[in-house]
Amino acid sequence: MAGFLRPQARAALARWAETGIALAVTGLGAWWAWTGLGLLRWGAIALAVIGAALTFGAVQRARFHRPGQAPGLVELDEGEVRYLGPRGGGVLALDRMASLSISADRRFWLAESLDGGILAVPCTAQGSEVLFDAFSTLPGLDMERLLRLAAQPPGERAQTIWQRRALHLLT
Repeated sequence: MAGFLRPQARAALARWAETGIALAVTGLGAWWAWTGLGLLRWGAIALAVIGAALTFGAVQRARFHRPGQAPGLVELDEGEVRYLGPRGGGVLALDRMASLSISADRRFWLAESLDGGILAVPCTAQGSEVLFDAFSTLPGLDMERLLRLAAQPPGERAQTIWQRRALHLLT
């Protein structure tokens, strides 16, 4: 069965699988809400609402995923982003991040630390999907803006997506 689908089709299905499951949960909850009675109906409504929220998150996560294979490995552990690459890498604690940008060519996330160091992480490095969860913890980050900027064609300069407020810089 694995040979039946082209690799690109398998990759697309894998990218959108979470969304499909969330939509199935939403649909099941909506169906039970429509046909059920009493307590089942209220539980089904709750299931449909939870499924809708899961669908929203799954669509964002699928949009964040970038096809390709850049060298290196990205890990998220204890609030630290680690990039281990063939020509360098680094570690940056999320609570020490001052700003987040995307490079002009849209191939690298640029995370600047409070001390001025910059960690450049390829958007398509192995394990880069964990960056969605890491970035979503940044206070005040507009995830929709991040997804919109990442999807734009290459530009002339890097785009700043998020900056820590000056109030937070003192702590």
